[in-house]
Amino acid sequence: MKEALQRCPLCTTITEASARPRSYGQWMRYQCRNDDCGPSEISTKARSHLRRGERQAELRSVAKSCRHNGARLRIGYDGPTGEFQLEVVE
Repeated sequence: MKEALQRCPLCTTITEASARPRSYGQWMRYQCRNDDCGPSEISTKARSHLRRGERQAELRSVAKSCRHNGARLRIGYDGPTGEFQLEVVE
C-alpha cells in the first residue's frame, strides 16, 4: 500500500495518508501526529463536508482522545440525516 503526504481534514496538518484496504479509495487513513488531533479513517463524503469546516473542532477532540486510548476514529457521513457517523476502531 502506497502512502502519500496529504492534509489531515481535521486539522490541515501535512500527514501520511493511504487508502484503507478493499475500500476502493472511499476511505482514507490519516496518520496525523498533531498534538490536537489523532489517527483517523475518513470517508470521501465526510472529507468533502470537513473541507467546509463543519464540526472540525469537535471531531478533532474525539480523534485526540482515541489516540490516547490506542484506537483510531472512523468518520463517515450519512447524507439523508446530514450527520457525521463516528466509530472507534481498535
